Amino acid sequence: MTDRAIRIDSRFNRIAAVIVWSLAALAVITAVWSADPRLTWVYAAAPLAALLGWMALWRPCVEVSDRGVRIENVSHDVDVPWEALVHVETARALTLHTPSGSFTAWSAPAPGFFTTMMGNARARREASAAGGDARPSDRMGTDSGNAALVVRESWRSRLDAGQVELGVADETPVKRHWHVTFLIASIVLAAASIALIIATG
Repeated sequence: MTDRAIRIDSRFNRIAAVIVWSLAALAVITAVWSADPRLTWVYAAAPLAALLGWMALWRPCVEVSDRGVRIENVSHDVDVPWEALVHVETARALTLHTPSGSFTAWSAPAPGFFTTMMGNARARREASAAGGDARPSDRMGTDSGNAALVVRESWRSRLDAGQVELGVADETPVKRHWHVTFLIASIVLAAASIALIIATG
């Protein structure tokens, strides 16, 4: 079977990542141009900001494939096989429930208060008709709603096609992979930034 993967990420987060990278680059240019030794800390802080922008804003996503759903978060990834999935909800963010725990997608948060208040009865009826929980966080156009729609439809189609083995959720493992290298790099850059601030302060 061909493993067809669908990647869902947050456009807002990606725009924010580009802004963070631009500000980090501007800070380095300013430090180099000024040649001020008091700005030496920027040479560690800017890479830290760039790395965190990639880890927290650009990289996180929800990926749906024949094998299941992969949630790529800031510090770790979670692989949820279709056989382990028992419920999908969006109260605070896209959350996949399994017998071994619940896993939330950093890249698919529910809409904030202002966006929720802008919702209308028609949008909520559409979310309900689409199989959602009739709440603003299930609406198309929101990060949580877009991701939930893809996950639910993919899950339902595979169930209907008999491609998901039933009754094995309890014994189907959900794998979590920690980004040890990125976390260590962040700690080292943060420590270097603090040390340079103290040394040049």
